[in-house]
Amino acid sequence: MRTDPRIEVDAMCWEWIDGREESALVVDLSPFGARVERPFVGGVTPHTVPLQLEVPGFDEVMWARAAPTFDQVVQRGRGLVRRTGYRIVAAAQRDLRMLRDYVMTRREDKQNLFDYLMRM
Repeated sequence: MRTDPRIEVDAMCWEWIDGREESALVVDLSPFGARVERPFVGGVTPHTVPLQLEVPGFDEVMWARAAPTFDQVVQRGRGLVRRTGYRIVAAAQRDLRMLRDYVMTRREDKQNLFDYLMRM
């Protein structure tokens, strides 16, 4: 069961799998992980992967080592998309703080907007 907050995003991510850099799209973030999507090309899911994440709103990328928590193939239009959830297992403390602060700020902004609209 998920206990950490999640926010929807559209951000670039690069996975290093079998010595190759593979680009993906981050579709949601939490302070401790990310869900990424990319075209399905087959292959197995590695136990851990190095990730390079663009944290939206910052002019930086963060490096992390992540472990998959789920990996599934879904139909999207006429093609297949691989959707993988990653839990961050290692990263610089500065990057983890940046990610946590970004997620929590975006979540609060969304809640404040919802509260405002409900009062209208």
